[in-house]
Amino acid sequence: MMVAIHAAFLWSVRGRIQKGDPDFTVYYTAGKILREGRSAELYNGATQQRVQWEFATDSDIRQGPLPYIHPPFEALLFVPLTFLPYGEAFVLWNLLNLAMLFAIALLLRRSLDSLRRIPLWEWVLALLAFFPVFTNFLQGQDAILLLLVFVLGFRALDRNADFTAGCWFGLGVFKYHFVIPLVLILALWKGRKLVWGFAATASAAALLSLGIVGWHGALQYPAYAWHIVSIPGHGQTPVGLMSNLVGLATGWPLPETLVSPLRVVALTGSAALLIAVVGMRSLAKSVPSFRLSFACAVITAVLVSYLTNTHDLCLLVLPLALLAEYVAIHWSERQAIRALLIPVVPLLLSPLWIFLWMRWGKLNLVAILLLWWIYAMRRELLRLRNDETNTAGRVTSSL
Repeated sequence: MMVAIHAAFLWSVRGRIQKGDPDFTVYYTAGKILREGRSAELYNGATQQRVQWEFATDSDIRQGPLPYIHPPFEALLFVPLTFLPYGEAFVLWNLLNLAMLFAIALLLRRSLDSLRRIPLWEWVLALLAFFPVFTNFLQGQDAILLLLVFVLGFRALDRNADFTAGCWFGLGVFKYHFVIPLVLILALWKGRKLVWGFAATASAAALLSLGIVGWHGALQYPAYAWHIVSIPGHGQTPVGLMSNLVGLATGWPLPETLVSPLRVVALTGSAALLIAVVGMRSLAKSVPSFRLSFACAVITAVLVSYLTNTHDLCLLVLPLALLAEYVAIHWSERQAIRALLIPVVPLLLSPLWIFLWMRWGKLNLVAILLLWWIYAMRRELLRLRNDETNTAGRVTSSL
C-alpha cells in the first residue's frame, strides 16, 4: 500500500520533473559545468543560472538558480549523465539509485543473520515503502548513496575492521554534516584506526576537490555554502520541514527576537545529545549492544546536523534494520520490544509523513520520535547490561 501511494504521487508530478523542479537539477548543473571545462565557476551563481536555463526554462517555483553546495568531487559522478537530456538523465540516476537500494538490501541481509531468510525482493519492497526513500527518488537526490556508504562502514565495524570503516565513512564527506558527527562518536568509541581511515579518504576527496576548483574556489567554498543555506527560500530548507534539533526548536511561528536564543538551545541540545551517545561506549560490549548503540549514533547524526531534509532520513534505514534484527531475536520479551517499537511505528506510515509535510509543514515533529527512539534503545541497553551483570553474579555465587 505504501509503495502504491508513492508510485501514484510520483506519477502525478511527472510534469514538474520534466520542468527541472527536482533537486537533481543541481547535480546535473554541476556535472555540465565540469564537462564544459568551467570548473572554476562551479560555485558561481550566474554560471549556474545560465546552465539551468538550458534545460529548466519552464520552472515556475524558482526565481533564481537551484544552487550546488556540495563539495566539488561529488560533481564528477554526474558528468557522464550530462551526455543525456535532463529527463533521461533523471531516470538513469534513479535507476542507479534503485541498483544501490538492491545492494543495500543484499549487504544488510548478509549481515543480519536473523533476517537472512527474508527474500531480497521483500527487503527492497520494504525499503521502497519508507517515505524518505521515496522522496530521494522524487527529488533525484544522493541520500541513498550516503546510506550505502554508511552500510559499508557498519559492515566493516561489525567485523572489527576499524580502519576500513573509517575509509568508507571518509567517502561520505559529500554530506559532511552527517558524516562528521557520526565519525566523532565512533572515534571516541573505537580510537585512532578509524580516525586514520577517515582522514585518508577524506583527504583524498579534499585534494580531488582542490584540483577541480583550485585554491581560490576551495577557500571560498565554506563561506559560499553557509551563505546559501542561510537564505530562506533559496538554499535554506524551511525550518519546519527539518527533522533535526534546529527544526524542533525554531520551526514554529516565533518572534524574531526568540530565533537566535532558540538556536543556542538547539546547539546546546545537540552537544548534550552527542555527549550522551558517546557515553554509550560502556554499553556496547556485545554484538547486539554495539548494534543498538550504533543505531543511536546514526540517529544522533541526523538530529544534530544543521541541515536535515526529508530525503536525508534515508539514513534511518540502517537503524531500522538493526532494530528489526534485535526484535526478531528478542521477540519473546514482549514488554521490552513494545517499548522499542512504539516510537518507530509512526515512521513507517507514509500518510502521516504526507500529512505533516503537505498539510501542516511540520516535519520537525519527526525529531520528537527520533529522540524517543534513542531514549528507548538506551533504556534497553541499560536493561541488557543489568541482566548481564545479574547473570554473572549468579554464576560467581554458584561457583
